Amino acid sequence: MLTMLRPLRAPAAGRFAVSALLLCLLAAALLTDVDTGTLRSQGTGVTLFLSTAAAAAVVLPAVVIKSSPAVLAWAASGTALVSLACSVALRVAASGGPVLDQASDAYTLFEPTALMVLLHVTARRGSPVGTAVALPLLMAAVILRPLVIEVDEGSSIVALVLTLVAGGALASGLTVRLVAASRRQREERIRLEQRLGFARDLHDFVAHHISGIVLQAQGARAVAARKPQAVGDALELIEATGAEALTAMRRMVGALREDTAPDTRSPGTDAVRALVAGCRLPEARVGFTETGPVDGLPADAARLVERVVMEALTNIRKHAHDCTTAHVHLDVSRRRVTARITDDGHHRPSAGTGYGLRGLREVTVAAGGTLTAGPGPGAGWHVALELPLPLRQALR
Repeated sequence: MLTMLRPLRAPAAGRFAVSALLLCLLAAALLTDVDTGTLRSQGTGVTLFLSTAAAAAVVLPAVVIKSSPAVLAWAASGTALVSLACSVALRVAASGGPVLDQASDAYTLFEPTALMVLLHVTARRGSPVGTAVALPLLMAAVILRPLVIEVDEGSSIVALVLTLVAGGALASGLTVRLVAASRRQREERIRLEQRLGFARDLHDFVAHHISGIVLQAQGARAVAARKPQAVGDALELIEATGAEALTAMRRMVGALREDTAPDTRSPGTDAVRALVAGCRLPEARVGFTETGPVDGLPADAARLVERVVMEALTNIRKHAHDCTTAHVHLDVSRRRVTARITDDGHHRPSAGTGYGLRGLREVTVAAGGTLTAGPGPGAGWHVALELPLPLRQALR
């Protein structure tokens, strides 16, 4: 049966810890600027205060609140433009008057820290178009600020350090974004595989019972006129088969809802034996033989064998006309398990699409085995399953 995928999400405690760390970093940078009096510097204090306020107005909600990707990206772009405009204003002020005593008077500690946090957060979860606009603007705003007053050894070193740190923030944000995209693709792929698995289970388990019900109902109608006393037995058998089909359907729906009880069917090859013993074919005898350590067959291999036997018997019931004998042979060795299902009926071409054998063949190939079906060497039909032991991990 299916095992539904649980979405992989970062723990809430981890996200809270990261947000708290970033807020502490921003608070420390802001307190440093206030303590050093950078925001009160003559000639640059007003401009630096405006750029700092614009950065704080965007970065704090971005860290605390998970806003929409588009709003985040375009707000980050606006913050970068404000920072670049303040850099231009500082450059114009320095060109029109005496050069400032120190180039460090042109920038604060909080603003580049806030811009790099925005760089990381935007790269991680901003909208595609807005992120493509915001990232270059943020990088330029971080790198150019130390160079707006004058380009010397000190300002160049500061610009280089900021470039390295901003590059790290950008790389970490993009890495998280790519990992999340890869995880979503994996989840979607697993969901598709689960849908295919559910379709296979629906065909294998329910169609098997439904075809039996149809056949038994046809037989009951045929003998109703000649042997009315036999109708009661046929109806009882139809009722039992319908109950089995309903149980199989409930088990599959329960697996989709993740509240199903554990599968209580017989483990190993007991389910195959019970399947063959309970098979009813009109005017035909179903035999079963086994060789090797059958009871030691792994559960995953036994389930696949059961599904193949079930599908083969269902096809015999539906398509093998004038069938008098059907036989299931199971052979288990240390390295391989083989199941062969044969009959002596006359098979007519089916107008159906053959979803059962097609789906089982896909599962078998994924497990490293082979599944063949076709006319037997004499009359009838021959289905052969060969599986290596142990099975590939893809089946589990």
